[in-house]
Amino acid sequence: MKVVLYNHTSSVSGAEINLLVTAAQMAHVHLVLYAPEGELLERARAQGLETVVLSGFSARLSRNPLKLAAGIGGMLRAGWRFASAVRGSGADVIHANSMRAGMMASMFRWRHRIPAVWHLHDMPPKGIIGSLIKLFAGLSARSLIAISRSVSDGMRTKGLSDRIHLVHNGTEPSVFREEDREWARKALRTELQTPLDSRVLLIIGQITPWKRQEDAIKAASALAKEGQNVYLWIVGEPKFRTENEQYLQQLKQLAAELGTEERIRFTGFRDDVAELCCAADVLLLCSANEPFGRVVIEAMAERTPVIATGGGGIPDIIEHGLTGLLYETGDIDSLVRHARELLDNERYRIALGERGQQRIADCFSIGQTVRLMEQVYEAAAHKDGKPAAQQTAVRGIAE
Repeated sequence: MKVVLYNHTSSVSGAEINLLVTAAQMAHVHLVLYAPEGELLERARAQGLETVVLSGFSARLSRNPLKLAAGIGGMLRAGWRFASAVRGSGADVIHANSMRAGMMASMFRWRHRIPAVWHLHDMPPKGIIGSLIKLFAGLSARSLIAISRSVSDGMRTKGLSDRIHLVHNGTEPSVFREEDREWARKALRTELQTPLDSRVLLIIGQITPWKRQEDAIKAASALAKEGQNVYLWIVGEPKFRTENEQYLQQLKQLAAELGTEERIRFTGFRDDVAELCCAADVLLLCSANEPFGRVVIEAMAERTPVIATGGGGIPDIIEHGLTGLLYETGDIDSLVRHARELLDNERYRIALGERGQQRIADCFSIGQTVRLMEQVYEAAAHKDGKPAAQQTAVRGIAE
């Protein structure tokens, strides 16, 4: 089977990382990635993935009529270029790696006549725009893949329900031995000027307001004022929007105002996520309505305990008190209480990390993701988008 992977941007964030990780394990499918020149294609080529270069496209959906019209015009042009490029490719399925890519891949489906699978990594918009997207998906998408129950529920309509398949992101098992973990702990703490005997909170993700890194800063500040020898590593960089650059400056200003800037490390983008998780004591995820949380499963795979907000797709991964700790978005007091509980109780911290690691091995392995993805491809290519068992198997989810 030949599958065209379509990504409308070459910037790399969670969706693109998931695409590359999954593609690397698909030994039984001929994959070709179509995307603009840039970081994504560079990474794809480095891992031996076949690529085709497309012209770039960048636009945001907007309620402003003029901006919306300009965005739609750009999408139409990009959609036509993609349809022309993929026509005659011999592909059995198009895997569009976002909602926007799905729309562009489907706009001129009469030209390429290849069934499209939309991979939904984000929460669908609400209101009229969301309704129009669902209507278009109902008319044009052969199948849709949702990365969490929350994303699936947000996209579900009467005409789409039987075409939505829940396939969680997967990750590879840890390859680190205890001596490797200890090496990472010493090396990274030395690099980031963090005392070896301190406790490190870690937050990883794009610097953007909805990720709420300010909550991690406030929590670390509160813990430090209680006398905890705690440091916070903020890993990530602002991308895509000017307001994200502004938000980074606001975070640095907040750290200064709270008097804890000497305990906070802004590292920028890093690709050594596994090593960072080994070097830290607790991973924080403070996002408002996180669609899935890839970094959560990556941390849990390394036995790093996680404290995360309880909205979006996180409850698919974490059962509170058993495989991680959950709190309500913006509730700094609860975040501080959970962090204190883990930092003060090493046995509990270790036990939570071990149970979290087992959870990932049981339910979020990359092998399971690949198997379910290939089932969706087969159904989309040869049938009506419905797998043989009517619905792609849902992996173990914390009730």
